Amino acid sequence: MIFINDVKILIINKDTAYINIVNNAISIITKHIAQCNSIEKAFNEVLNDDNFDFVITDYNLFNKDFTMRGLIKVYPKTELIIVASKPLYSQGSISIHNGAKEYMDIKSELNSLPNKILNIFHEKKDKTKLREKLLNHYLLDSTSESYNKMLSHCEKVANTKANILLTGESGTGKEVAAKYIHLCSPRSTNSFVPVNCSAFTETLLESELFGHEQGSFTGALKSKQGRFEYANNGTLFLDEVGDINLTTQVKLLRVLETKKVERLGSNTERLIDFRLISATNKDLLCEVVNDKFREDFFYRISTIVINIPPLRERHDDLDKLIKFFLEKSQEENDIKIKYIEPEPEKFLYSYNYPGNIRELKSIIDRMVILSVDGNITKDGIPILYNIKNKENNFCKETSSFNKIINFKDFKIETESKYLEWVLSQTGGNVAEAARKLDISARQLFNKIKEYNIKKS
Repeated sequence: MIFINDVKILIINKDTAYINIVNNAISIITKHIAQCNSIEKAFNEVLNDDNFDFVITDYNLFNKDFTMRGLIKVYPKTELIIVASKPLYSQGSISIHNGAKEYMDIKSELNSLPNKILNIFHEKKDKTKLREKLLNHYLLDSTSESYNKMLSHCEKVANTKANILLTGESGTGKEVAAKYIHLCSPRSTNSFVPVNCSAFTETLLESELFGHEQGSFTGALKSKQGRFEYANNGTLFLDEVGDINLTTQVKLLRVLETKKVERLGSNTERLIDFRLISATNKDLLCEVVNDKFREDFFYRISTIVINIPPLRERHDDLDKLIKFFLEKSQEENDIKIKYIEPEPEKFLYSYNYPGNIRELKSIIDRMVILSVDGNITKDGIPILYNIKNKENNFCKETSSFNKIINFKDFKIETESKYLEWVLSQTGGNVAEAARKLDISARQLFNKIKEYNIKKS
């Protein structure tokens, strides 16, 4: 058994016998073992941001005030292992669902605990190294449950060959997630090849993806290797995949099925091995229903779908993100910021950022560039902005009436306005709106057609 001196473990239990049994089992891998008799004491006195790599405790010590989910949220760098004195299947399921790394029986599985700890520790160190490769440009350290869940899904799918579709609003960081998947995958030493599908016309996009031979079309002065070939043994990232036209989708579908590429103007097929990650801010199910996106192509690119949460759902991360982009902007623009006036500071923390991370970075760049003698002033606040969320027009419109109509017509009118408002809140994303309404996407589609509702 390997002894690792820098593994730090806290055992929590009021039962001295429990602590001694667990301590004896794990002392063969580390000498840094501390003890505590309650979860409450651990929360308030023992734990801090990074002083323990693991907490080992029993399921029954948690309560409504000090929960597993709460411990993991407050101390995200500390891994939780539940060693149960009276194991139950239901407790195991709840523990894993709430973020525990392992659920084990103290009687029958304790011998495997040291190996479990070492495996988790080494896996975590490897992930940390991968994240550090991106940290020069992006911030992946998060206390947001939804964002960390997204990163966890990225890590899980990285070792597979499944095609991945990343969804989410514009500016949420879909390319960052794609790069993270690539870095976590066995292909990490090979190329990550991004293509913005909305940046090219139909002909140019096909040339970019497939490549072309000299003379294959006007302007093709020499042969060119396509992005598929550049991505051989690596990862191809198709951003804004929802903007690809139907004709090109058919050609891409064939490549995905055969793994063979034929350059424009050539009859020679090249066998390639690549991992496909696509991204879109469009509701592709809606596009399929409206015959703007091929159903077979949609299912081919979306074996795994991962949603990137918007910034408004990561409010706990806002402080870290603001500080991160302030440091980056000062470095990039060679400007030292000494002070932020109250008005722009209040704006940074109260604005709803409809453009998400991209808009946050842009606003901070503006503030830094327009700073005066190292002070960020109100002149740095964007001219076009909306500090508060959009007014709830639905509630406003239905709160006063000027005539009596029959109840059936009232129901139709108000239901239509409500559905239109919900769709506006989700940026026209039908699948997301259906999820929030707790109905099927098909039901919502039928209502949209029935009431002739605009989706955005």
